[in-house]
Amino acid sequence: MEEFYKMILVDDEDEVRGRISSKISKESGFTVVGAAGNGYDALDLIEKLSPHVVLTDIKMPFIDGIELAATIKRDFPTTRVAFITGYDEFDYAREAIELNVISYLTKPITQNDITKFLKKLKIELDAEFKEKYNREALLKRYEETIPLVIDNYFSSFLISSRSEKGDEIQNLKSYGISLDDTNYILGFIKVEKSATSWDIMDFEKAKYSVRSAVKSILDRYKYEYYTFLFNGGIVLIIKDKSNYFLKEIDSVFYEMVKMSEKFLSAKIDIGVSSLHRNFSGLFKAYEEAEKAIEYSKFLNAGRIIYINQLEENKPKVLSLSETDIKNIEYNIKFGTESEVRNVIESIKLVALRDSKSITNYHQYMINIMNVIVNFADSIEADLNSVIGGDILSTMMQFSSLEQIFDWFLSTLLKLRELNLKTKMTNSQKLLDNAVKYIDTNYYDPKISMETVCDELGLSISYMSLLFKKNKDTTFVKYLTKVRIEKAKELLRLKGDRIVEIATKCGFKDVYYFSHCFKRYVGLSPKKYREEEI
Repeated sequence: MEEFYKMILVDDEDEVRGRISSKISKESGFTVVGAAGNGYDALDLIEKLSPHVVLTDIKMPFIDGIELAATIKRDFPTTRVAFITGYDEFDYAREAIELNVISYLTKPITQNDITKFLKKLKIELDAEFKEKYNREALLKRYEETIPLVIDNYFSSFLISSRSEKGDEIQNLKSYGISLDDTNYILGFIKVEKSATSWDIMDFEKAKYSVRSAVKSILDRYKYEYYTFLFNGGIVLIIKDKSNYFLKEIDSVFYEMVKMSEKFLSAKIDIGVSSLHRNFSGLFKAYEEAEKAIEYSKFLNAGRIIYINQLEENKPKVLSLSETDIKNIEYNIKFGTESEVRNVIESIKLVALRDSKSITNYHQYMINIMNVIVNFADSIEADLNSVIGGDILSTMMQFSSLEQIFDWFLSTLLKLRELNLKTKMTNSQKLLDNAVKYIDTNYYDPKISMETVCDELGLSISYMSLLFKKNKDTTFVKYLTKVRIEKAKELLRLKGDRIVEIATKCGFKDVYYFSHCFKRYVGLSPKKYREEEI
């Protein structure tokens, strides 16, 4: 890597931070871009500066290095952590391994210690960048290590007829592929093509690079999985390995999204199926993941989309051609008004050309009613209110295909407009529920993004997206803001001691409360009370 690796130092002793920083020369390949005296300040800096490495002490006020490393692993999965410690390494070795801590320094720290540490760390990071994030190297690695025959068997299984699937299953089993031993989920990754800077070859290389990066992440977390390219995307079959599988895998998917953005400049969407077992459920799992991807923009669901969090579409009984149905559905959800008009006009022209008698009109009336009813149901619209009456009674008034299609277009455009107005409301409702939960339970020191997500049935990645997109902040910052505002109220109106107010507002440590209060308000709690009373 030609540029310097960015590092943030975290230690509660100013003298230690200064001494370490002074010993890091340009020749080391590292540059210190920020320093913090506690874990909470460090998280703010990480969000602002996106460092490659955080070098942190183990023992600190508010949150220790282990807890900080766990938060970094969850929220900033591409940032690596190294420890400074005076502890016996065996006291934390197990936790450090689980948190992917890459190295450590033992106090007291000398210039020679720093030099050796940074040299070793740079070699590790250089190797990681070269191995994982160089597109050409990744493509070569893929071609050398992934047997194409297994990819072909998986692809053949998904496109083969029912009678042929048995042969494909036997072929896969002959290569040691098994889906019978435990549950699994299927993820379908789509790489968003850069219209301005990628040609066809660049796009194909990006897909291979994303696939290899995804594999490295799954390998690091020791998942048993299968992956192959199919239908323009990347299919992941990941086996269940713990009681917390679905919760843990969400963090892994989030790391895939962030790593692709940061190191490959590639944006990806991941559709995720429900749990399945055996080869018999594989095609259904793929359909679910593909459907989740298809509806992601429509439902404003973020870059990780779980089929279980989407409304299942009711079966449609339609006799229009499958192509016509897909064109209508796609354009009403994702297209412009002009594109919707063009699709309906095209279908109308074909219908007029083929119609020979009045009975054809009745057939189209049945088809059109199904399209409208199913789309209205999928967006939870009150159809009677939209059309101003009963759909069957309304359509029975028409005597020509022109009238039917004019009404069809008008109704679809009304439903489209209604959906555009309400699809943002759905995510807003989820955010409102989260905010309400925080406003009601801010006093609980155990409240966290995980507890709120468990309570509301949301994934951590989606919760993070909601706060970032709608409130331009993080969950932790919003929670802290609510607690500080409540503390201000209590300081003005109550005579409680500051330590009691801190506890009532959800702070376990009065010193951390004072630290946060001063950062937010600009005054200490005591000074604020004196000026407000």
